[in-house]
Amino acid sequence: NCSYFKHFTPGQSSEIFEVTTQKEYSISAAAIAIFSVGFAIIGTICVLLSFTKKRDYLLKPASMFYTFAG
Repeated sequence: NCSYFKHFTPGQSSEIFEVTTQKEYSISAAAIAIFSVGFAIIGTICVLLSFTKKRDYLLKPASMFYTFAG
């Protein structure tokens, strides 16, 4: 997690490059990951309910939730 890199040229002069992460991208990536996990959990609940109580009509919503999670 270095924030500065030093680049040495043959003339012994150094240039400092500042590397920063953009906070907006990391927050949006975390939000997308949380929604993805939520959709996967809802899809798993639909699959478990369809298998235990023989409700085949829950398999289509489960496939949609898994697709959204992907």
